[in-house]
Amino acid sequence: KIGMIYSMTGPGSVMGAMQTPSTMMAIDEANAAGGVKLGDKKYKIEVVHRDDETKPDVAIRRVTEMVRDEGIKVIIGGTFSHVSVAINEASKKQKFFFMASNGVADKFFTKAVKGPYSLSIIGDNGQAGRGAAAFVVDVKKAKNVVFFMPDYAYGKFAWEGAKEVLDKRPGVKYDVVWSPVGTADMTPYLLKCMESNPDFICMGHWGNDAITALKQAYDMGLRKKTKLFFNWIIDVMAAGIPAEALDGVWCQMYWYHDMSGFTQDPELIKVSTDFDARYTKAVGKRADPYGMGAYAGAKETLRAMELAGSDDPQKMYEALMANPEFYSPKGPATWRADGRPRFKYNAWVAEGKGPQDRKDKDDYAKIISVYDGDAFLPPLKELGW
Repeated sequence: KIGMIYSMTGPGSVMGAMQTPSTMMAIDEANAAGGVKLGDKKYKIEVVHRDDETKPDVAIRRVTEMVRDEGIKVIIGGTFSHVSVAINEASKKQKFFFMASNGVADKFFTKAVKGPYSLSIIGDNGQAGRGAAAFVVDVKKAKNVVFFMPDYAYGKFAWEGAKEVLDKRPGVKYDVVWSPVGTADMTPYLLKCMESNPDFICMGHWGNDAITALKQAYDMGLRKKTKLFFNWIIDVMAAGIPAEALDGVWCQMYWYHDMSGFTQDPELIKVSTDFDARYTKAVGKRADPYGMGAYAGAKETLRAMELAGSDDPQKMYEALMANPEFYSPKGPATWRADGRPRFKYNAWVAEGKGPQDRKDKDDYAKIISVYDGDAFLPPLKELGW
């Protein structure tokens, strides 16, 4: 018996609705094969599913109930960062294994904060900024960059990651422009971004703000004056962006359901395509990056149980650390001591497609490059390891 907790109501519900079927797909596949093998015997997995309502206090109460009333030792979940941080804190007191399926706050991975049996398959929010900054500066050789960021926790974490990279490139001029959450008119902020005639505007908004920023950038004709780079995109956001506004915009992404543009790794294309086909058959729609992350996290949780021959949290965690290499639809990866994986391919860069190039509603981008440099993740020493 394992626990699963996602945001099925509240602001995180759109993404929680993607994570839930992805996690269940991994578990259903294991059960169809006879279950997880613990020692000489296979056990079917029973899932206890709870809604954290996108609220930290609710999440703590629900995981406490699962551990206390259901005897659960293993929990997969987390949709919004602040909720996963709260679950991590609960894991330290209640000693359960916690696999976070979302991007979390950078502090989650510090030795002083991370629970002894906590991991996150996606990593920290700062990597969106680090990856964007390193790609446009190191790969595309930009000398003048402006980051256009949302003024709340996620935006600040991502900017801190970008600034960390940019400060180590003394020949690069950079600036940041902040917009309040829910800004209806982004025009004055976009005009401010253009004041220094940047090589790139790196846009870090989320949800409706991302849609507004890209639409108004298109209306202002900014693509004719500079290169637009969207720091982190997922399908549910892309679906709300007008095709003409995404056309030609470079986007950084954790994963994409159509990896055919990444021709340098045929094995990755094969594994990724097979996963997307199975997901589409099981769920009825194309796999989203957030959903794929939840699937990979669930698979690693089950692998930990089999490696340990137990659902004991300490044995599971130690088994993963002793056997850290794994393969997912995102490619090969290795668990680090801070509880997150170092993927061979940190993030892909895709170019947004206009309406004339799309085959269907899900065909919004084409993979054109990858960022696989070392700037994506902070050194373990900086985190206290």
